Amino acid sequence: MTGCPGCEQSPRRDPFRSRCKFNSLNAEVQFANKHGICWRGHSYPSKLALAADQYSRAIPSMPGPFPRELRWLFPQIKPQLHLHVGSFLCLTAASLLALVPPLSIRWLIDSILPSHNASLLGVAVGLIFAGYEGRAALNAVGSYLTFRATQHTALALRMSLLRHFDSLSADYFDRTPVGELIYPFEGPIDEISYFGSDLLPSILRAVIAAGVTLSAMTVLSPVLTLIVIPIVPAFLILRHRYRRKIGQQADQVQVAKSKFSSFLQEHLSGLTQIQLLRQTESQERKASQLVTNTVSSQDALWKTGVFFSAFSNLTIVTGIALALTGGSLMVFRSALTIGTLIAFYSLLVQLFEPLSMAMETYTRAQRSFASVRQIQNYFEVSPAVKEPSCAKALPPDRPLHVAFRNVSFSYQRQSGAIRIPKLEIAHGERVAIVGPNGAGKSTLAKLVARLYDVKFGEIRIAGLDVRAVGLDSLRSAVCYLPAQPILFHRSLADNLRIGSLESTYADLERVLHMVGLTKYLDGYPGSLEEYIEPGASNLSNGERQRVAIARALLYRPQILILDETTSSLDPSSEESVLRAVAKVLPHSTLIVVSHRLHSISWMGRILLMKRGEIVADGRPSTLKATNVFYAELLASTTSIV
Repeated sequence: MTGCPGCEQSPRRDPFRSRCKFNSLNAEVQFANKHGICWRGHSYPSKLALAADQYSRAIPSMPGPFPRELRWLFPQIKPQLHLHVGSFLCLTAASLLALVPPLSIRWLIDSILPSHNASLLGVAVGLIFAGYEGRAALNAVGSYLTFRATQHTALALRMSLLRHFDSLSADYFDRTPVGELIYPFEGPIDEISYFGSDLLPSILRAVIAAGVTLSAMTVLSPVLTLIVIPIVPAFLILRHRYRRKIGQQADQVQVAKSKFSSFLQEHLSGLTQIQLLRQTESQERKASQLVTNTVSSQDALWKTGVFFSAFSNLTIVTGIALALTGGSLMVFRSALTIGTLIAFYSLLVQLFEPLSMAMETYTRAQRSFASVRQIQNYFEVSPAVKEPSCAKALPPDRPLHVAFRNVSFSYQRQSGAIRIPKLEIAHGERVAIVGPNGAGKSTLAKLVARLYDVKFGEIRIAGLDVRAVGLDSLRSAVCYLPAQPILFHRSLADNLRIGSLESTYADLERVLHMVGLTKYLDGYPGSLEEYIEPGASNLSNGERQRVAIARALLYRPQILILDETTSSLDPSSEESVLRAVAKVLPHSTLIVVSHRLHSISWMGRILLMKRGEIVADGRPSTLKATNVFYAELLASTTSIV
């Protein structure tokens, strides 16, 4: 069995590991990694995933004097360009057919009616009917083609955004509410979809129709066309006057909606606690304020649009009045026929019809552009923990010793959270990290798993700086479990198999027995296929932690980090589970963060932390006898138990 090309690594000879570690992870895999779910596997990207990957790459932008938002959007719609070209041709043909009814009416009034030619009357009426119906049919086909193209674009955008989120680091998700992460998948992308499926065809129809109609008007009466033409630049000046204001207000609407979405997600997810704390009225007041801000921003945008509409309608009415006045005077002087005047008026209405909807169209376009800008902002976020450009693989035949060298790390707007000049953890050691709250225990554990990168110094595993190791290779060897591990809304068996898809039912039953989840072994047949409800609401906190630990045992990492993952178990159960983990993974490094010192007293080594530093390092019995701080901490935890 050969290794993956380019990674210089042979697959590990382990029954639980039969896949190369250098294959790209799909969206759910990286989501699992972020939330401490051990997931190992070979993902074969679908056509949609590959298309989404293409969308996220840099493609030459749209040339010419187009708005920045359209220049960004052009590469996104490029794969569906053939559908947009078909739509453009349909809309162009529809605009040409739109000339048929006015010209046929002119022929009818000036020639057919005066000559009482009944045979040509049917031809003229047929042309008018065909012009209207053909135009409607072509517009419908063009709109449908654009709709199809836009739906594909929106789907690819969602997948591209999801894949981008999957590549971001833990620090981004720590500081960004889930509601703000969910919102762009709904409102902004839906707005962009509307722009492509409805608004863009309307704008194209208006532009094409304006060009064709102006040409026909010039042929009918150059003089009247010259009278009307100055109205167009007047409208453009008016549009420029309101453009910036409408754009800013459209951005404010998007921000207000995003804030309410974030609040709503947080409120609904914690509603039970809110009720128990009797804070429903306070939350409702906050919700009312956020909704009021949203309504106020929409109201301001609407008022600006009304003023824009009023002035634009004034320019349109002025143009029609000038055309009718000038045309009537020309009819009085026999310089223009009545049929030509009526046809010109019909074309003029056809020209100004899209302008009469300019307020709604332009305002909606600005909302779409605001959505584009918001999506752009998300794509501009780069991960703090980056995949190295020349990624190395952890050596399969070398012990994975962990070494800290002059490490300093702090979270944003904090200083000196962790300061570790030197730390060595040998491969296969059982190490417990203890200390008071805020001592830096979890931070140290997360740095080993490279959820964050150190500010200064370096962390090495098997002699390699973790920042030079490929994330896939690192995740394959290091498994980090938080205190609140994530379980998915799927069967218990499927949750356990995440990261070890080849596990048999016998494997699942074995690890469940090891972590003490015997109710699924002694229960009714098929209990492993019982679904875990959303949020694992049908499991206790302790059962959730046991399931996550069982999943890690199937995964068989070389370094397992349990960051208070047994905190919801009683002391005796906690020690029993930890001993079972050590037994199942006899050659793996086990790092346990815990506040219960008695539960980890059997472990070979204790790291005692205080204020971001390791103040003691040794065997539990030695620390108990020689370290006053450890003895006090042990006594306090004993009294609590």
